[in-house]
Amino acid sequence: MKNSLLVCAFIALLCTGPILAADAIDRLTAERLEAVHQAVMKLRNARQTLSRPGNLIDVRANLHVHSAFSHDSRGKIDEIVTAAKAAGTKVLMFTEHPADHYDVFRDGHQGLRDGVLLIPGAETNGMLVYPRQSIKEFLKSTPQELSEIVRGRDGLTFLSHLEERMDWELSGLTGVEIYNTHADAKDEKRLLSSVKNPLWLMKTAELYQRYPQEAFSSLQDYPKDYLKRWDELCQTAPHTGVSANDAHQNIGVSVIMADEGKVRVEDPLGELLLMLDAAVFNTIKPIPKDSKVGDSLFQLRLDPYENSLRHVGTHLLLTELSQPAVWQALNNGRAFVAFDWMADATGFDFAAESEGVRYEMGSQLMLSQETKLTGQSPLHAYWKLVRNGKLVSQSDGTTFEASVTDAGNYRVELWLNLAGEDRIWILSNPIFISKK
Repeated sequence: MKNSLLVCAFIALLCTGPILAADAIDRLTAERLEAVHQAVMKLRNARQTLSRPGNLIDVRANLHVHSAFSHDSRGKIDEIVTAAKAAGTKVLMFTEHPADHYDVFRDGHQGLRDGVLLIPGAETNGMLVYPRQSIKEFLKSTPQELSEIVRGRDGLTFLSHLEERMDWELSGLTGVEIYNTHADAKDEKRLLSSVKNPLWLMKTAELYQRYPQEAFSSLQDYPKDYLKRWDELCQTAPHTGVSANDAHQNIGVSVIMADEGKVRVEDPLGELLLMLDAAVFNTIKPIPKDSKVGDSLFQLRLDPYENSLRHVGTHLLLTELSQPAVWQALNNGRAFVAFDWMADATGFDFAAESEGVRYEMGSQLMLSQETKLTGQSPLHAYWKLVRNGKLVSQSDGTTFEASVTDAGNYRVELWLNLAGEDRIWILSNPIFISKK
């Protein structure tokens, strides 16, 4: 009986990963993942290469990234940069957990590395904080105080993990997370129930190995509560919406041959989860006869950096690849969020035109009789126009146009049908139109 329980426990550990979205179990089947994979390939082939209007360039960024500076990651900068390049990312904005033995700004990753711009920052006091100088002496400040200090010294602050602080109202923020991968994973109940079934768990582990990106991204749901709160905050003041990868590469399991007929089961941080009889493990996965102490018998990473970074990104409209240009884009809301794991969103555009002048996302302008909204997409998509948090119109195609007759904060959502399921693909930042 004891060995049977150990087998079940081990298999559960084998598949412990990000808690997936409400319908993740429906998506985690071989048939479903293969269908999604084929749909992604079809979208890749159908995608058009588009030039953006104007003189700004579309640069993909990942915010809320952790490395070995953080206590809950072992990620090395070389592997993170390699993963970023594979995911199409050119800006990595780190958010390390502060600790006494390092300074998140002075010691943090910064500058160009193999063509990727690194920006240091911290996840602290309920925010993503990107300072322009050390903040170590201010970490015990209130969130409002810290934000004011960072912002007053040319830094950026974003409200983080909204699911934990929906009632927060901090003035002067740069913006807010409108999607967080970890938050998307928290509400899964059916998966927690399913881990009691060892056969299902083993099958799931195999699926993560065969379809790593599709399985990882099965957690993706529409961030309804985040977007509702963001729309509310934008009624008070512009808040640039960004995505949060919350990337750690710290979920999975390793099995290592130990002495005395045992195997050592560890998490990705090297922490011992349990010691298991080798004979018990051998019934799950045969052990090579020539295995010796220290040999790796099994390794499963459910959240490798490449898959985490590709899952979602924040596209910045920049004048050049530099820290000042990144600051300018984020301060002015020139950005959009895209789930690029489905399809590369580069080339998407959403803008306003009024009296012969073009206004990018994040712009504030006065309503006129000639004001209209325009857009383009590299794929045929379903467009939803949202004003002050309310859906006002819908259309489909590769282009979008709508006349504006009422003042308000306007943003668009683009949806794709992926293997029979409608999935959110792009979330634009708003354009703020007021009455004269």
